[in-house]
Amino acid sequence: MVKILQEFKEMLMSIAGELKELKETVRMSTILNKEVLDVNEAAVLTGYKVSYLHKLSSVGTDLPIYSSSGNGKLYFKRLELLEWMTKHKRNNFNDFQNQVDDYFSKKGKKAA
Repeated sequence: MVKILQEFKEMLMSIAGELKELKETVRMSTILNKEVLDVNEAAVLTGYKVSYLHKLSSVGTDLPIYSSSGNGKLYFKRLELLEWMTKHKRNNFNDFQNQVDDYFSKKGKKAA
């Protein structure tokens, strides 16, 4: 009887874990389908803490933020937020090599 209860408990824990994952999947799907996000949803999308988004809004960054008059709540357009997150591309080795090649090809033309 104890073994059966233990197995039942483990099964319930497994179901609870799967339910939690499903809930998070639905939440993310909802966020990805919304056009305008509140600060909590923006935090989920970006991976930043809500407090960090508030800090960015107060220091005058280029973070695209909207606020309705009166209530002080912050809102974000999902597509603008995604653009903001990806606008500073880091160069990989090939990009660096191309810059070096361009530099030396231009330098060679000036010397000639």
